[in-house]
Amino acid sequence: MAENENVVVEEVPEVQPTPETPVNNGPSKGQKFKAGVKEWLRKKTVALKRKPQNIALFVLFITTIYFMLILNTISIAIYPNKSELDYIPSAGICLFVITLLSLLVLVSFLNAFPKRKKPNIFFIVLVFLMIGAIVACDIVYFVQMGNLIARPDTNVTKEMSQGQTLIIVHIVLLGLSALVFALLPVYSKLINKINTKVELESATENMHGEIDIQED
Repeated sequence: MAENENVVVEEVPEVQPTPETPVNNGPSKGQKFKAGVKEWLRKKTVALKRKPQNIALFVLFITTIYFMLILNTISIAIYPNKSELDYIPSAGICLFVITLLSLLVLVSFLNAFPKRKKPNIFFIVLVFLMIGAIVACDIVYFVQMGNLIARPDTNVTKEMSQGQTLIIVHIVLLGLSALVFALLPVYSKLINKINTKVELESATENMHGEIDIQED
């Protein structure tokens, strides 16, 4: 007679589906943006290491652009009426000289640093002489216009008053341009000390333990 065997059936709990863990495919957008900005700054620093004189050139270029923007105002200030031209005999020629030298000083600056050659001392000295001549012409214009404005019978216009302030700002920018150019050897050495090397991680540096190269 066959014995009845009790079969115990265990209930298997249902496995709930778990949400898939998102796969990290790479850096986030914020990390990519930060890395892009860092790389852009590194490239600009490398460019400055090669041509640190571009800093002085940029300041001088801004000074020239500023003068070209104010030229219309200070030119109108010279000619309020014909009777007053006798009191400012050199103002017109000074503006002509300033305009001419403001363009030539940029050309001389570029010639002072030829590509793959040593700096040209002649053009470097010429740049400083041109800046000095521009400052002198600014001072002559400022003094003559100031004397004209101080006269009781002068019809002082808005351009005449604004021109005095604009010329002072131009003199300050010229002084700043000369100072930045004179300090070129100082900050060029400081820029060269900035570390711009790209560090690459080696695959072997991230491996831990010994590698088994023996056959089974």
